[in-house]
Amino acid sequence: MIDYELWPEESLEAIHEASLQLLERAGLRVLSSEVRQVLLAAGCTPGTGDRVLVPRRVVEEALATCPASFTMVARDPKRDLVMDAAPGPTYVHNMGGAVDVVDPRTGLGHRATFRDQIEFSRLLHHMPNVDCVIAITLPHDVPDELEPMYSLLAVASETDKCVGGMGISFPFQERYLREMSIALTGADGSDGHYPADVAFSPVSPLTLGEDVNEALVQAARSRAVSIGILPAPAAGTTAPGSLAGALAQQNAEVLGGVVLVQAAGPGVPVSYAPRLFAIDPRTGRGSAGGAAMVLASVAAVLLARRYGLACDCYGPTGGGRVADAQYGWEHAFNTYVAMQARPRFLSGVGDLQGGLAAALENVIMDDEIVGIARDAMRRRSWDAGALDVDEMVEGALAGSFLSSKGTRRHLRSDYRLSSLGFEGGREEWEAMGHESVVDIARERVGEALAHEPVGLPEDILGEMCRLVDVCAREIGLSEWPDPRRLLEAATERVR
Repeated sequence: MIDYELWPEESLEAIHEASLQLLERAGLRVLSSEVRQVLLAAGCTPGTGDRVLVPRRVVEEALATCPASFTMVARDPKRDLVMDAAPGPTYVHNMGGAVDVVDPRTGLGHRATFRDQIEFSRLLHHMPNVDCVIAITLPHDVPDELEPMYSLLAVASETDKCVGGMGISFPFQERYLREMSIALTGADGSDGHYPADVAFSPVSPLTLGEDVNEALVQAARSRAVSIGILPAPAAGTTAPGSLAGALAQQNAEVLGGVVLVQAAGPGVPVSYAPRLFAIDPRTGRGSAGGAAMVLASVAAVLLARRYGLACDCYGPTGGGRVADAQYGWEHAFNTYVAMQARPRFLSGVGDLQGGLAAALENVIMDDEIVGIARDAMRRRSWDAGALDVDEMVEGALAGSFLSSKGTRRHLRSDYRLSSLGFEGGREEWEAMGHESVVDIARERVGEALAHEPVGLPEDILGEMCRLVDVCAREIGLSEWPDPRRLLEAATERVR
């Protein structure tokens, strides 16, 4: 738990109350007649035009129906992740949905490809502080309608960690992603074990779109996947300018999603996955830096815990265009402060340019930042071994502790040495060619990509590829890349 009151209990109560009033008075704008009927059947009431009002009683009943915990299943059972609202442990996953892949020095790059998805996934698999891998980019060289399925195939072929967070736009995507995820893990929601979570985003302010929310209803009715509600309001444009007001609206959007999920599939697990950001009034552009963003993450964790929901919030993220000092302070600050609230998930590894781009080297650097933050959160011992006064007296009298029996043991356990930063002398640094952290990270990228892919068992690979082909035919595409051949070609070209 955080040790200082960034958001005291009375502030959380005020935000909660404002959220309930928003749902009761403004309600949700619902663009699908099917979704509207689901909400009305759950006790919501018609509002003006296409709006549906959500009484607080309906919200409370929906929250009471959410399971207290569930398990995200990985292909390797040792990597399964238990999800609940308790304060810790904090898992970490990468950012998702980057359009571009860039050079962290120049900020320039190219539109993401399927091969990029392969490279990033292989790299993320080898990061010790990444617990779950999601599709980090949006490949432009596969059909848009099939992108989530191709991306899942790419990620699954490169890791046996949990795979999650696939974004859904249409019901057919939800169905095929669900079937592919079940084929990958063997989990289907039975006994609280789920193959993946799928992410659904309300449209701010307080709008449930047609296709995406019909997909959400379909996912909830299947009872086979867990669901992340991921609103992304922009304070100052699609949300109020005050941080508390923007948080109240974001909270109302999550609660509206919870109501819809529980109305369609009572007992289906839901995660609280907020993505609030601000608009810079000087430019009109989105702002991912500054303290407000991480304060919003802390508030979201505390609100989610109040409702008994696991929270997935921002971690290593920022607005920098390149891997410079701004990138460093924003990613480190956001990671450490958010981790103080002990969310279940931190998101953002690999992020650059406010989520619009990703860089391979940034994956290495963000993993190091997360590792340092985790080490800072780890309590050190103050037992008799750590406070061995006899040994301390002996060392003080001798003038050195190098020969003390506990020195080596405690130096290793209490002092985490950086695996990426340089701490040598000037002459040594000059002899290395003045290497920067980016140079060292680039070398690490090459080492990780040199590993053989984790790969997929033939039966799983065949079924996932078959499902991509069946989906393409069902939606009437005349041509699409052969998934197996595309995977083989991209894997062969990984540097």
